[in-house]
Amino acid sequence: MGKTKKCGCCAAVVITLIVVLRIGVGWHFLYEGIWKTDPANGFSSKGFLGMAKGPVKDFYYFFLPDLGGEDRLQMAEVYRGTVEEDGSKTVNKSDRIGWTFPVIEKEWFIHYRDFRAKYGLGSEENAEQRAQAKAILDQYVLSLREYVLENREDIRAFTASKDRFEKKMAATKNDAEYQRIRDWDAELKYRNEGEKFIAEPIAMGKNLQLDLWNILTPEQRALGELPDITYGADVSCVMDFVSSLPWLRNFTKPSRTGLLDLTVTLGIAAIGLCLLLGFCSRLAALGGACFLLNVVLSQFPWPTVYPFFPDQIGHFMIFSKDAIELLVCLFLASIPAGRWGGLDWFVWNCFGKYVYKYYGIQSDPVVVVNQSSTVCGCAD
Repeated sequence: MGKTKKCGCCAAVVITLIVVLRIGVGWHFLYEGIWKTDPANGFSSKGFLGMAKGPVKDFYYFFLPDLGGEDRLQMAEVYRGTVEEDGSKTVNKSDRIGWTFPVIEKEWFIHYRDFRAKYGLGSEENAEQRAQAKAILDQYVLSLREYVLENREDIRAFTASKDRFEKKMAATKNDAEYQRIRDWDAELKYRNEGEKFIAEPIAMGKNLQLDLWNILTPEQRALGELPDITYGADVSCVMDFVSSLPWLRNFTKPSRTGLLDLTVTLGIAAIGLCLLLGFCSRLAALGGACFLLNVVLSQFPWPTVYPFFPDQIGHFMIFSKDAIELLVCLFLASIPAGRWGGLDWFVWNCFGKYVYKYYGIQSDPVVVVNQSSTVCGCAD
């Protein structure tokens, strides 16, 4: 009898610790998701995935279109042309008027076209506004072309140097640690230099959008804002709609990267909330494990993989802090933790066990704690 009581106490302690563990992991995930929704925190998966390392780093780079700005930095000559009555364009190749970034300029014209359509600038009563908008666009296009002309030679030198570096990397493979460190540092240097060249045109695009917005009347502004301008491979038609939704637009960017950020933010927040409430806790824990597996793979915790982890966050080999949390999530996914102090108790008793019986399963396949005298190894 005394051993049975002792076993009941042990079971209560184990269950309590499991519930506390589930709630702690859930709160960690939920708070991370909530924090990422604040625009002031500037969350972007680009910074994290851009530092991916290890054997699968190229897989994560795939989700970052135009990393380093190679596509947006492509330059092209601009010629004077005319538009015929039938809408066709005639270009005079002998009358060159400058250089531009085609990817940037194209998206500005698309934004201007959408701006005119959304706010009714094509009507006669808004002719003055239409002229203002066209003047603003022309001013920014001229500034962009002047910027490209001024920096053309530097950009050409940069792209040529980067091409030589990439060809050298593809042609030779040197696994010496010193060489791998040099190659990584050079890769980051080229990436940062490319982003630096493209930063000013991107800032011009934001100011263009703001200046166009400022010419609208209160009635036109009531129609809502257009999505932020995105460029080239980062454009996502799906996110144009998602980012227009009232709450989501506060922290969502209408781009492929924005879609990834939104998925991460809402995904980890949902995982955390489900673990916290003990609702579908196994599925939530499995989702958390999948997320953490990607974190571990992108930041490969192997001592010889460069860049090394900063000393401030600790020292580890193979099993990083994220890998330990991954194991915790797998443990929570293997047990019915949500039935103890969670909503899964109702899900199981009102629905789950009847599904099991329907398919001929006599009992829950995973039972961590039972009421027999063999719990905790205290059998007579």
